[in-house]
Amino acid sequence: MLAYVGFGCRVLLAVVFFAAAMSKVRGRRQRAEFQASLEAFGVRPRWRSPATAAVITGELATASLLAPDVTALAGLGVGAALLLVFTTAISSVLRRGVSASCRCFGASTQPLGRRHLIRNAILLLIAAVGVAGTLPATAPGLAAWDPAALALSGFAAMVLAALVISYDDLVAVVLPR
Repeated sequence: MLAYVGFGCRVLLAVVFFAAAMSKVRGRRQRAEFQASLEAFGVRPRWRSPATAAVITGELATASLLAPDVTALAGLGVGAALLLVFTTAISSVLRRGVSASCRCFGASTQPLGRRHLIRNAILLLIAAVGVAGTLPATAPGLAAWDPAALALSGFAAMVLAALVISYDDLVAVVLPR
């Protein structure tokens, strides 16, 4: 059972990190908007392009590492490290009282807030559960996987990933200003 939950955690995080990266490379405008948003995080102009490339590379690497069983633990580790960096950066912006919008998944105009810290904390918890379900002692060999349970776990992960990706929009609907 824990192995299927771990698999679902990996799928959820892979989709979330892949969508985050794709939202930044979808076009020149999206990349430039993300790069410009780094000003609120205190990134100096000459470092914004390398920082943008590092974020995109990290997100794509995480998504890629999460797919194969042999690199899943590395993917969970890299993903958790990225989430810790993002959480620290968001905390810094909130402490300084700087107004910034979340460009995590594209062109959201929603300002950063505690809800983004909560979202990242939940994603970190998902990464931890993913580790528990991916450890060799808990993960069955390929022949032992039940295809129906695997499909259900993957489907649930995709639905939850869609909710994470549209988090700002959902919050705006549920808690209008």
